[in-house]
Parts: sequence; C-alpha cells; structure tokens
Amino acid sequence: MKTPVLVLALFIAACDDGVVDLIEQSGCDSLVPEYCAMPWPSDRFLRDDASTTTGYRIHYEDTTLARDRTGEPWDYQLYHRLDGFSPASHFVVLFDRAPDLSRAAHHDSVERSLDPASPIVVLDLDTGERVAHWVESDHQVDRLVLIRPAARLAENRSYGVAIRDLTGDDGNPIEPSPAFVALRDDSTTTSPAVEARRPSYRTLFARLEASGVDIADLQLAWWFHTGSGQSSRGDLLFMREDALARLGPDGIGCTVISAEDGYKGSYRHVEGTVTVPSYMDSPRPPARIVRDRDGKPTFVENVEVSFAVILPNSVGNATGGPRPGPMAMFGHGLLGTGTGSLSSGLRTLAEEFGSVVGATDWTGMAQEDSATLALALVNLNYFAHVAERLQQGMINQIAVHRTLAGVCRQNQAFHAADGTILIDPDQRYFIGGSQGGIYGATLLTISPDVERGVMVVGGSNYPLMIERSTNWPMFEQLFATAYRDRIDRVFLLNHLQQIWDYSDPASYLPFTTSGLDSIGAKKMLYIVAHNDAQVPNVASDLAARTAGLPVIDGSVRQPFGLERAPADYDGSGFIAIDMGDAEVPYDNRPPPSDHGGHGSVGFSAAAKALMADFLRPDGRIISPSCEGVCDPY
Repeated sequence: MKTPVLVLALFIAACDDGVVDLIEQSGCDSLVPEYCAMPWPSDRFLRDDASTTTGYRIHYEDTTLARDRTGEPWDYQLYHRLDGFSPASHFVVLFDRAPDLSRAAHHDSVERSLDPASPIVVLDLDTGERVAHWVESDHQVDRLVLIRPAARLAENRSYGVAIRDLTGDDGNPIEPSPAFVALRDDSTTTSPAVEARRPSYRTLFARLEASGVDIADLQLAWWFHTGSGQSSRGDLLFMREDALARLGPDGIGCTVISAEDGYKGSYRHVEGTVTVPSYMDSPRPPARIVRDRDGKPTFVENVEVSFAVILPNSVGNATGGPRPGPMAMFGHGLLGTGTGSLSSGLRTLAEEFGSVVGATDWTGMAQEDSATLALALVNLNYFAHVAERLQQGMINQIAVHRTLAGVCRQNQAFHAADGTILIDPDQRYFIGGSQGGIYGATLLTISPDVERGVMVVGGSNYPLMIERSTNWPMFEQLFATAYRDRIDRVFLLNHLQQIWDYSDPASYLPFTTSGLDSIGAKKMLYIVAHNDAQVPNVASDLAARTAGLPVIDGSVRQPFGLERAPADYDGSGFIAIDMGDAEVPYDNRPPPSDHGGHGSVGFSAAAKALMADFLRPDGRIISPSCEGVCDPY
C-alpha cells in the first residue's frame, strides 16, 4: 500500500534540543517511507508475548496492509495467532529508485552472498553466521527488491538484514530514510515507534559489526524473528493425531460405487468413497476449520471422500496367477481431480510397476476449490479458506490411503476372480506430480503409513513458484482487478507465505529425511525437469536445499549447497532430467510457453526406471545414463 505523498514525506528536522522530529503514518514501518509495510518481515510488526513459544506474536494494524479495491478491512485472525514470521519468508523492500544489484548474489551465483563484501547481508543473529541468499528486482517494478534465502530459515530464530554500498541506476548512492539514519546514528527522535525499537537496534548493529559490517556504511538494516514449529505445524499435526485415533489401523468405512473390468485395458477400475474425519465447518468449499475456545481444531463429523483405483493386469492377470500389488497413491496437479488424474500414463505405469494406483481429490487445491481460489484472489481474506482446506486435504490423503489398504481391500472389488486380494497392505508408496509433487512432500513427512515417496516436478515456497509459472498470468489478471498496484500484489503474495506455511512443504521438508515428532525418517526421490515452465527450477532447488537432499550423479542441475551422491545410491536424492525445454526467463516473470517437460518428465523412460528401482522396500536410486536431452516422452 503506497502511503499518500504528503504523509510519505516523513519530515525530519532538528528541534532546538537536538531531538530529530519525525512524522510517520500510523501502523507503518518508517524505515521505508515509500511503502507502509516494508521492509518485510520486520520487528515493527512483532509484539512481546510471554504466552507463546518464541515470546513474540505478530501484530498488524488496520492501516498496515493494502486493501482490495472495495476497501474491505483485513481479517488478521490467522496472522495474529502466529508467534513469528514464516521461516520460509522471502524479504521485500522498496527503494526510491532502481538499485544496481550487479554485485549482489543472484540465483545462479548464490555463493556471492557469503562474500565479506556482499552489498546485502543476511545474518543469523543467534549464531553470527551469514545466511546464503539471492536477490532480484521485480521484472515490472525495478525498484522493488526481493531477497530470497537459499533454504528455509531456522525456526524460533532472530535474523538481521543489512544493505550497504548500493547505488541507484543513476550511479548515485541510495539514500537511507530519516528514521533509519536516526537509529543508525543513535539520534533521539520524536517518534515513539522508532524510540521503542532503539534497544533492539543497538543489539542488531553490534551483531552486524561483529560480523564485519561497518555500521556507518548502512543504507538500511532491520531484524525479525521466525515463528516456532508449533505455530506453523501445530494445527495440522493435532488434526492428524485425532484423525488417526478415529481411523484406527484400517480406516472407518469404504463404499464401492463402481467396479469396471477391462477399463481401458486395465484389469479393473474401481471408484467409491471412504469415511474421513472432518474438522471443517462445511464438507464443501469455501470452508474453515472449526476451533474450540483455545483455538485448537475440533472434530466436526465424518464425511465421505471419493477415490478412484486402477488394478492393473500385472496383478489381476499376473503370470502364475493373481498376486497382491503395492498400493501407490498418486497426487494430482493444480485444480485437478483424483478420478481425472488416472490417465493413460498412470495406467501404463501401474502395469509396468505391477502396482495398484489410487487417487483422491487434493482438497484445498482441487477442481471444486477453483471458485474459492478465485474469490481469494479478489479478496485475500478468503485465502484463509484455501489454507485451512489444504490442511483437511492432508487428513483426507492419509485417511484414503490407510482405508484402501485396510477395510477397502476386503471388498470383492479389490479381489481377483479366484478370490486373491490384490492390495498388499505392507507396501504403501506415494507418487506426486506437479501440485502433488509439491504438497506430496508434506504428506510423506507426516504420514505414518508411507515410508517412500517420489515427488515429480515439485518445489517449495508457493509465492516463489507461482509467479514464475505459465499458470500465473491468468491468476494475476484476476488478482489485479482487486489489487491494482503491482507493488501491492508482489508484497501481498509473499506476505501470504505466513498462512501458506500450515501445509506448504517448506514447513515439513526439513524433517522429511530425519523424522518429525512421532513419525520416523522417510526416503524421498525428487525428480525435476530442467527449465520447467510451471514449477520453476529455483523452487525445486530451494526445496532440495531445505530437505538437505544430495544431488545424484547424472543430474543436469547441481543446485548450490548440495552434496553429490553416486549414481547408485541408498537414500533420498534429487535429480534433474533434461527434456529439451527452452530456457526460462532469468527474472521473476513467467515463461511465454510450456514446452512440455513439466508434464512429460514423470512418464519418461528415465523417470520410470528411477521410480521402479526406488519404490521397493529395499529400493535404491539408480541414475539413468543420459547425456544432453534424456529420452523425451
């Protein structure tokens, strides 16, 4: 939200007693007078709160964030529950003119961010370590700068950001704001908000100076504190534990609606519903989580959730007689359906793997959520409905998988003609593509039933991903009808990460291969398409760094900060396959077109070989031998 020019001027003058006179807008951070809520995230929007894990609570005021074109006030309920900013935050700052970022780190030169002379420094204030990051100007508003940590930050930790030695595109130094000069030079001001921050800024400057930053050179610096795991994951994990107790080891109920033998060459295609605990105020979108007096999610009712399953001939008509096959759940793409995702490619995969493949709608980002998502783009208060439905979607995925391998397998629809049960309950896997490869990392991390998963063209940090996707222009057109200023849209998109965290893989990837609470370590294979036009490689790289995945020999990408692993590897790993796609734009604009690698890499011979070797109890990652373009689909 731009501050009106007369207010934005943020007058500074020396009073007779030497006190600096500052005039600032209520609810704003005066460090960047050009925009109320920047720099972001910032201590300006934290309040001390001894009742939280971190000792802080986020607090915005009515005037802090840009409103939609109708002027509807923000509902800060979900934000004010948080005890710090998202550890997956990307920082947003606006200058009075375009800065020269040629000496800063970019996404292909992240290592430069750790150079002692880097013009932008991100510092862990608890450890004194510099944080690897990259920087870019927005492709439409070049004075709008995004600072992107190379991996998710630590939870419940204070970070400082320092900017120095930047010149504008006119060659002249970027001038610091009067409020920042007063803090930097320890000049007393008439602003209660600035004076309240002074003690913490003395600490910030001391930490920066100890790390080799000359305070006199600073053009801007600020600090913030990240939230706790309880703040970002508490609701979903509470719902999961309650749901598991209700589901029991085999699920609650399974109803078969149809079972078609010989469906498109498969042995059988089954559709039906399973019974799932729901925590929402409605089984249909838009819906919100129902909470008790303490704010914890509350069980509302059992609902029926649809599923579809492919039983391949390689289990139903296997040589030597029918045999049980592993149960693999598939996660579908953006705004798709479980039934619609069981395409010819998946039917072929099921036959080749000798695996039963099932799917259900990814609640929160399924076809039936399209209207809610559209509504959220024109009124961001409704994004809470998207964020909370996505949490219920995780419960649905866990429940459907458990029930298919449990009570459903007793139904005749899952038996061969001779009575053989065709689902092996001891082998349960997950395969996700696109959206399923993104959110599948969350599911794998929290599911007690799945030990291995393959994420195809996945990534992390939705605000980073979406604007670099060929899918974004149609969404941004809608977004722009309500939030007409590009600066508002970029800021608000990144601001949403705070409540995207509830289900975003960024909150779960740090624990996928090490284990989260009562759930043990998992094995994950991350397959991406080089120059993916829908899920950008920078987001896949970020996910791999956050999870600490090694790069398997044979990958055409070597993301910064990741170790290498041999082509025959027992563990989790990342591998990028070149499907021949054109190079994507260097900045944060969407590619002009999708050349097909995004949708085809998962069905390439190379990817299928990788999955076939990995999705076994003793599976390994065995890299395909590709040079250049690898087996286009």
